[in-house]
Amino acid sequence: MRDSRRLAQLHAALRFVVTSNITAEHKPILIDLLTQALRDDETAELKRQAIARAGAEWQESEVTQLSELIHDRIATSWQHADECVMRLAAQLHRDPQSVRDKATQLGLGAAVDFRLAKALRQARGE
Repeated sequence: MRDSRRLAQLHAALRFVVTSNITAEHKPILIDLLTQALRDDETAELKRQAIARAGAEWQESEVTQLSELIHDRIATSWQHADECVMRLAAQLHRDPQSVRDKATQLGLGAAVDFRLAKALRQARGE
């Protein structure tokens, strides 16, 4: 609740500075400071949300989607594995490490970890 009050106060202060007759020497500095404070607050909130999502329980629909996206896939290089993880993390709105850990837990780690993919290929004799 405190964050929403701060947000409202920063917006009100910014509107005041923009519409007021403050000298041209100080006005741009005050606008920049208020705008940066708004950006900093937004960044902090996004980080808090990302941390909360990273530690949050996986929903059944997320697990199903992850499984469907990487079922029977094997990374062909480190870069391929990393690209796969980043794509999945963006689609699932999850932390990349969380995606990698969940895929490994589901037995699908070869799609997101080249080390596992390489070991799987060796075990198969490929």
